[in-house]
Amino acid sequence: MTTKVKLALVLALVGCGGYEARPAVPGPAAPPPDVTTPGAGAAAPTAAAPDADAPTTSQAPAVPIAEAVRAYVTESQSAWASKDPKRFSALYAPGAVVGTIGAKGWDEATVADMDKQRAAYLASFPDLELTYTRVVARGAYAVAEWVLTGTNKGDTAGPDGVVRKATNKKIGFRGATVVTFAPDGKVRRESNYFDMGTMMGQLGLGPKGQPVRPAEKKPSTPVEIAIGADGDKDDAARAWLTAAMKGASEITALASEDVVVSNQYMPTDTKGKKALTKELTEGLKAFTDQKSAIVMCVPAAQVIACEYTWTATWTGKAMGMSPTNKTGTVHSLEVLTFKDGKVAATHAYANGAEFATAFGVGEEPAKK
Repeated sequence: MTTKVKLALVLALVGCGGYEARPAVPGPAAPPPDVTTPGAGAAAPTAAAPDADAPTTSQAPAVPIAEAVRAYVTESQSAWASKDPKRFSALYAPGAVVGTIGAKGWDEATVADMDKQRAAYLASFPDLELTYTRVVARGAYAVAEWVLTGTNKGDTAGPDGVVRKATNKKIGFRGATVVTFAPDGKVRRESNYFDMGTMMGQLGLGPKGQPVRPAEKKPSTPVEIAIGADGDKDDAARAWLTAAMKGASEITALASEDVVVSNQYMPTDTKGKKALTKELTEGLKAFTDQKSAIVMCVPAAQVIACEYTWTATWTGKAMGMSPTNKTGTVHSLEVLTFKDGKVAATHAYANGAEFATAFGVGEEPAKK
């Protein structure tokens, strides 16, 4: 996600979250030894907490990960196509948990909760459909990228209790899900990353004049599935995330000349080293004391997905906004594609509403 200064553009999204608010819970479950964990000496992410039920190397899935992933993709997309919320329940193991990044950080839901929420979404978007674009998997973990498309034909009740009339507008935005599989191939945990502000903007319900990504159409190409091997390493991805905290020259040295940084909470991509250098330089001036803590990485040859938290203090003017002088932490997921040893493209997922809450957007600036 590089410097995260881009998140400041979504400052008015706090009231636009799409999931019902739930008590705050710990972040992503700590990964088992067969998926890479924070390196030696790395600070443990404050949002992450050990999960006593997490699978270990000795509890590796009886169902091969490639088989589990293909079954998950096929059955999930069939459930979306059926428009029957109850079809999703068959994907999950008993007691499965679904986590989502909300305005206040991690929200959790049971499978039954999610069935109700999907039913509400399908009432508002009768043609709602999720299409997977790429899955990166290794051990008991998978990171699945997707596009959610639909047309707002029904009224929508927001988390603020306000019922919004149907707009008849189309949505099409990208997100990603971290999946933890049980030994039998069923899902024991999902962690979802997406920006609800993008959806609200596409419906014309976001802040007036706020730029937003145009609604994408349903992807027509087959899903890409990358399964990691025992020898796959995540060093290059860790170097990229660490360099983003140090300086523009540090990170651009790792990028290809035509690198594309696609932060899905932003209205446009950043293309090329020159644009990336400018963005990084501005961000490092505005957000000081930057730190990242990697929760887990899933490497699969030339594609590596990393889940992590980012912490900084907003001390300088950014995107025309005055600093709040607050220190905040946000959750992020980034999928990097390498070519000839360089980062050729990244896709980053986060919730701008969490940024706004964490950094006190709209509040009185904190005293230094």
